[in-house]
Amino acid sequence: MLLFRVLAWGLTFLAGVVLVYDLISWAMNGSFHLTDVGTLWFILDANSLQLAEPAVARYLHPFIWHPVISTILLWPAIAILGVPALILFWFGRRRRSSIFRSN
Repeated sequence: MLLFRVLAWGLTFLAGVVLVYDLISWAMNGSFHLTDVGTLWFILDANSLQLAEPAVARYLHPFIWHPVISTILLWPAIAILGVPALILFWFGRRRRSSIFRSN
């Protein structure tokens, strides 16, 4: 449970960083848009993004990259980070013991 909570807090922190980046971008450009995963990956490490497509297509299957991963790369990064964080928070929550519950 502790591992789930630590991972959830880490993903929440990263989602917050992306949100701050989007808000700063909004303040500077005057238009608000959510950063997609592909843009975030390109900002962080463009070379690995460019190498990932041929590696996945060659060693796994081309279908995995083009309809699946390329679609996910267009989704908002805050959602890709935030939804798993919520799920990990849910699985990592502290459960009350049924021994101490009153009927």
